[in-house]
Amino acid sequence: MTLVILGLGNDLLGDDGIGLLAAERLRSLEGPDVTVRTTAQSGLYLLEHVQGFDDAIVVDSVVGDHPGSVRELRGADVRPLPVPSAHYAGLPEALALARASGLRVPLRLRIYGVEIPLSQRIGSEPSPDVMAALPRLVATVVHSAQEWGYAMGCAADGEAVSHA
Repeated sequence: MTLVILGLGNDLLGDDGIGLLAAERLRSLEGPDVTVRTTAQSGLYLLEHVQGFDDAIVVDSVVGDHPGSVRELRGADVRPLPVPSAHYAGLPEALALARASGLRVPLRLRIYGVEIPLSQRIGSEPSPDVMAALPRLVATVVHSAQEWGYAMGCAADGEAVSHA
C-alpha cells in the first residue's frame, strides 16, 4: 500500500496557498509508504502526481462562508461533472478519465479543504483565520492516513501528532 498526500494551491494568492503550507508541514511526517507532494497545477496535470499510488489525500483551499473552517469534501461534493474539454477538468474528472484508460490511480481518495473567502489578492499573506486552521488540517490528514493503516512520523518538535 502506498499513499500520496497532495497539497494544492497558489502561494501567490495568500489563503489559496494553505494546501501547500500543510503539505510542507506534513513532509517532515512522511512514513515509509507515504509520499508528500505539492503543485499549483490542476486538471489532468494532477494525474502525474497521483498515478501509481493506492490512496490519496488532497489538501486545498475551498471558497466558503467560514474562512478557516476545515472540512472534508465527500464523494457527492467532488463527483465528475460533464466538461466541455480537458482544459476544464478537475481532479474528479481526471481520475475518472485515468480509470477509464486503465491507469493505476488511487482507489481511495479524501479531500480536505480549508474555507477561504472568494476574494484573494496577489502577493498577500494567508489570513490569520486560515493560518489558525493549519495545525488542525495537518492533524486531520495524519489521522486519516493512520485510519487507512499508514505510519506517519512525529512533528518536528518530536511530539506525536494527534487528531484535533
